[in-house]
Amino acid sequence: MILDYSYIELEGKKVFEKIIIKNEGRFEKILSDEACYMFILQGKLEVRTPIASILISRNEGFLSKCGEYFLEDIHQDDASAEIVEAVAVYFHPSIIAKLFSINPVKSNQKIILKIQIDEGLEQYKDSLIYYLNNIQVFNEDIQLLKIKELILLLFQSSESDDFDNFISALFSPQQYNFMQIIEHNCISSLTLNELATLCNVSLATFNRKFKELYQDNPSHYIKMKKLEKSVTLLKSSELQINEIAFNCGFESVRSFNRLFKLQFKQTPSNYRLSQNG
Repeated sequence: MILDYSYIELEGKKVFEKIIIKNEGRFEKILSDEACYMFILQGKLEVRTPIASILISRNEGFLSKCGEYFLEDIHQDDASAEIVEAVAVYFHPSIIAKLFSINPVKSNQKIILKIQIDEGLEQYKDSLIYYLNNIQVFNEDIQLLKIKELILLLFQSSESDDFDNFISALFSPQQYNFMQIIEHNCISSLTLNELATLCNVSLATFNRKFKELYQDNPSHYIKMKKLEKSVTLLKSSELQINEIAFNCGFESVRSFNRLFKLQFKQTPSNYRLSQNG
């Protein structure tokens, strides 16, 4: 549920965004040619990239270069959902080129996604929130200055010693191996459509390529991987059944129980008892 949402455009492009959500679940974030830095003001979000899942909590932020992402407010049920509040700044190549007289080129430099908010970023965040709450004084000149200031602060926090390369890296999509993406994300609650998005292909292309590489259809392969992981957890952990279902990416405990019983002819609880007996 979106409790509050606002944004500011510059030159017809969204550059500042403020959002408050609760129990929103997973939502897609596709940065076609722009980069983004997001401050988490309250709660926590899981950022899922094609080959990584990163938990970002209050007083942390993440820098995402152009590409495909999913954001998710993490909770196992409605009762555990909490409010998530975030502020984002978007970096567009045309605006960055104007600010720094740089034309971004292709770069393989990695971008650190999770960034601890230091004193400089903390002061920046506070001033940005002031302007977002006082739109009448947040004119175009100040907006450009705030974008430039954040870029410079992020560069200082990065591992790069080449500013031009750092800027270029923001706008160079990371290249990933198809099988890397599958192996990292198959034990999750991602749908096939969402997996296809992370692979940057259509669902039809995703299904065809998956069958070529794995000699199996994706639904069956992923189901078996989840069940294999659940068996390991039932044997080696003291997690509750609902926690195992959640950790293995099943839609619900009911779905987990049904699929497990179809495969192993007994419920997860009975299987655990048989192993411990």
